[in-house]
Amino acid sequence: MTPSLQCFTRLLPLVVFFARTSTSTFAFTFGSVKHNCWSPTKSYTTNPSFQIVHDLDASVRHRHRSNLFLSGGFGGGGASSKTTKKKGGKGSQKPSPVGGKKMNPRDAKRAKNELVERYGGDIGKGTQERIEDAVDALEPPLREAAELYKAITQFDALVAPMTPADRNRLIPPVQFQMVEDDRKKLMLMREDHNLSERELHNVYQRITWDASADAKATQADIVGNRMKPELQERITKACTIAVEATESEGAMGKVLDVGCGHGAIVRSLVDAGLSEPDMYVGIDLSSEMVKNAIERYGSARNGRTGKGRIFVADDFYTYDFGGDGVFDSVILCSALHDLPDMESAISKASSLLRSNGGKLVIVHAQGAQHVLGQNQANPVMVKRGLPTEKEWNEMLSDNDEWGFTLEYGPADPRSDREMKEGYLAVLSKT
Repeated sequence: MTPSLQCFTRLLPLVVFFARTSTSTFAFTFGSVKHNCWSPTKSYTTNPSFQIVHDLDASVRHRHRSNLFLSGGFGGGGASSKTTKKKGGKGSQKPSPVGGKKMNPRDAKRAKNELVERYGGDIGKGTQERIEDAVDALEPPLREAAELYKAITQFDALVAPMTPADRNRLIPPVQFQMVEDDRKKLMLMREDHNLSERELHNVYQRITWDASADAKATQADIVGNRMKPELQERITKACTIAVEATESEGAMGKVLDVGCGHGAIVRSLVDAGLSEPDMYVGIDLSSEMVKNAIERYGSARNGRTGKGRIFVADDFYTYDFGGDGVFDSVILCSALHDLPDMESAISKASSLLRSNGGKLVIVHAQGAQHVLGQNQANPVMVKRGLPTEKEWNEMLSDNDEWGFTLEYGPADPRSDREMKEGYLAVLSKT
């Protein structure tokens, strides 16, 4: 732990106590960093390319890694799931190629018990241990840079909502100086090892989602890969818009799912009318998430072409999808806020969409207010909230080269409309 982080950790209870009684109102909690397992290269960069994997034998390695409920604003309840029972057998009920039905109580109990056992008796604790092990396994320069980045990001998020008077009253000058010293140190390390802020952000994303992949996928299997009805309705609406773009004049017949995870919306896209498996491409930074997606949805084939769904474990920003204008729709379901650079992501999506009707669909069933809570709880993982309609209009005005018009603007956080429909933004490529 860096000196500034040690000092900050000791200071935090005092800061929170006084801040709660001050005129500055803010909420900040340290959530467990929940991300993916990354194998560092000797150059210390965080840019390995995990290519498309269709070989299930190769994709089932590291089966002992399981999913989690991430604290600090991620996932749902269940972080403390425990069991003392030991179950025989290593397999669990597999879903059908399009997601399957909700498990019966007996199979659901067995799947949950096997999952908890793989996490060492406690999903939350087991996930956190895997995260810590993955961070420890990073090569020393990258690990130190990542820890500095995390400490600085958390500190900045803590002090940002404070008034200048509260900052001066609650934060000792020595603490500010130590953080500034860490900034300088991190800048030098980034220059020496050719590390970008995006790569440091992705270290925690990859490690956290790798650690949680098995758990999230299994928990989705148990409920038939469906959300609560009112939330599922919002996902279905977004998926229908994405699929309809594949049916319009000049369509390429392709949908890109960015941040596909374990294939969370594959079934919803199929139910919305995505008729053939080879119309789908999914990409995720986490190789463990992609492994789970392939196990569940990688076997289906188009009877005419013999081709199936494509799942890619790589960085959306840098991956070559084979040219510009190759998709009818790009959908980000509960994903845009996880990406390190929102405007660069929108620009990349624009380049991938065909002109004259390509659709960019951004959906979060729980809404923008939920994402703001995630940002407050874990700013290392979630850098900012989702764009409001006003912010979308400003971005589009400043970036004419994207060629987008805002076809459907999202509801504002905490609005009555958000309570009814969550977050949905639809951009159309001209």
